[in-house]
Amino acid sequence: MGNENDANGKWVRVIDDMGFPAGGPRTMTADLTGKLPPGTRKIRITTNLQVYWDSILIDRTAQTFQDKAQSARLTPVPLVRADLGFRGFPLKIEGAPPGNVQYIYEKTSATGPYTRPAGTYTRYGDVLPLLTALDDELVVFGSGDEVRLDFDPSNLPGLPQGWVRDYFFAAYGYEKDMDFYAAEGNFVAPLPFLRMGDYPYTPGKSFPLDDAHVNYLLEYNTRHVSGNEQRGYWFDYGSPK
Repeated sequence: MGNENDANGKWVRVIDDMGFPAGGPRTMTADLTGKLPPGTRKIRITTNLQVYWDSILIDRTAQTFQDKAQSARLTPVPLVRADLGFRGFPLKIEGAPPGNVQYIYEKTSATGPYTRPAGTYTRYGDVLPLLTALDDELVVFGSGDEVRLDFDPSNLPGLPQGWVRDYFFAAYGYEKDMDFYAAEGNFVAPLPFLRMGDYPYTPGKSFPLDDAHVNYLLEYNTRHVSGNEQRGYWFDYGSPK
């Protein structure tokens, strides 16, 4: 992203990583604090992705954050259950412009025009131990799979008069597409890990194979997919009622 010109009409390039808007519609943020010269009135966003923006807002909250911070509280809600299983493919409703889609979670098809990278996935069932720490022990799942999460809010403190409560879900993970530009896109391996640096790995690096990592692979990643499994190539959401 770069701003178009400064107060003197000259071009100024500002690099800011806005992330990748994967999936459906979502809100993205970019911190431009201290990056725009005084007098800047135009900002140009450049990307090689097919991205549609429905609104762009400027937030100056940081100027008064110290005052608001005194009345804000952050309380974690513990994750108490996590189960991996097959869900299917929810009904997709395409809107306008292209990419503005809705999914009907309650209406799913067990089949669809999808395949999976070949390799070893996490077995279905309880995966809570894999989601309680930021480490290399990942839940590996593919299209049609679902991780069902339950959180326990019973110990949240009461709200003072006039307060409201918002919930934020934070997740850390990796995603690999099966396309021409994805490294090893047709295969699950090699698995990512925290200290890998670049992906694909730089020469001399590999997924750790100490006892802890090997035990994780042997205990959890036991669901083998060849990529050639027999499947339907069409959606079947059942007969309309």
